[in-house]
Amino acid sequence: MSKKERLAHQLILDFPSRPEYMFSNFVVSEGSKIAFDAARQFCGEKPSPFSTLYLFGGRNLGKTHLLISIGNQSASMGKKALYVHGADFIKKTDENANGSSGEFISILSNVDLFLLDGVDHIAGQRASQEKLYLIFNTLVEKEKKIAFAGNLNPANLEDTESYLTSRFQWGMSAELKPIDDNTTAKIITKLAKDSGLVIPDKVVDYLLTRIPRDFRSIKHTISTVNHESYIQKKKVTVPMVKATLDLP
Repeated sequence: MSKKERLAHQLILDFPSRPEYMFSNFVVSEGSKIAFDAARQFCGEKPSPFSTLYLFGGRNLGKTHLLISIGNQSASMGKKALYVHGADFIKKTDENANGSSGEFISILSNVDLFLLDGVDHIAGQRASQEKLYLIFNTLVEKEKKIAFAGNLNPANLEDTESYLTSRFQWGMSAELKPIDDNTTAKIITKLAKDSGLVIPDKVVDYLLTRIPRDFRSIKHTISTVNHESYIQKKKVTVPMVKATLDLP
């Protein structure tokens, strides 16, 4: 394996990868429908009307899921897609990157689709912002695609150069909003089913008023209840869930 290939495998997520992150596994809510539709259109078989996509919203609402789904879908169509998290991007494009910055930029500038997660990490990182600007312009000139994900609206990014925030807003921007009750219930039921766990409607209703409305918290809840149900060899009930999660 060449040095360039080792670098790619070290910091870049190649596709297809992480099959749990597929469009078919994403539970769509009213607050995520626009982002979901935009992501699918972005990497669909028909030409997309926009070549850049920016997904934003609170933590654990599905941004990474959609971003990696785009990569997996693109790979299934024979496209070369690479995913990098903002924290890793900074490490390899920092001014003290031991001379590997140029090679890293070359790798990212020669793909069909570049996916950058955690864009918020580049705040205040001037060298990394300049490198991202260069990659962005190179890919656009080649008529390739770029997708970003971050917590904030691209227009509200702090300590980020205007020449970059303006690029973020060139194409389509879509927000993922907090999950509503109906979608939360669907996620609870789906995660339980995937784990082979039966959760009665009464328990679902109880959890809706007790647990945070983000995917990570919901997944942790179901995993904990599933483990306790297995250990105790008991069905899931409200009293059992209360005791397991130490909830009122």
